[in-house]
Amino acid sequence: MTLSMEKINKSFGANNVLTDVSFRLEAGEICALLGENGAGKSTLMNILGGVLPADSGTILLNGQAVSFASPVDSLDAGIGFIHQELNLINDLTIYENMFITHMPKKGVFLDAAYMKQRTAELFERMKIDLDPSTMVRDLDASYKQIIEIGRALLQNASIIIMDEPTTSLTEPEIKRVFAMMRTLKQQGVGIIFISHKLGEVMEICDRYTVLRDGHMVASGMVSQTDTKQ
Repeated sequence: MTLSMEKINKSFGANNVLTDVSFRLEAGEICALLGENGAGKSTLMNILGGVLPADSGTILLNGQAVSFASPVDSLDAGIGFIHQELNLINDLTIYENMFITHMPKKGVFLDAAYMKQRTAELFERMKIDLDPSTMVRDLDASYKQIIEIGRALLQNASIIIMDEPTTSLTEPEIKRVFAMMRTLKQQGVGIIFISHKLGEVMEICDRYTVLRDGHMVASGMVSQTDTKQ
């Protein structure tokens, strides 16, 4: 699914947070969204994720104009937002967390067999070796993030927003998340990678967009630039 955000504007009172910001993402592309704190990255993604309304501008998915009144609307349209604060319940299993918002039932009981099967099928697609019955509290930070992404994919997300995903991860955990991102990229999932770590951007991203003081000031291919530029 292709995404185009065109001339997005957002103000809070007299404070102009975004001014005519445009952003695009192709299917199967990892695009870095860069900028200092306060540049407008989170506000732009909160508009895409249905958390905030834009004052003006257009969002196009596969060339069709869309608008989101809530995060549910955004997810229904195929956009999964993985926030820094992960929304998992440690005292439930992986498969229960995967279906936490829509627990399927068989009669009056939860259909645990179905949830386990669907979770296992998704992990096979993601090339992740996890037992769906594992308790979430027993997972490291990288696997918890992968569970969040899997939950979005289970609800048919084809665009994933990852907000500073490596901040609290160790080097092996980062490698695990990057491997999963590459797998999803091969399957046509588009990923927006919000980060301050330029070395990681050079390693994992195809393209970049830079915001400064609420304006889009640069965009291009990662292969044609360097961290100094």
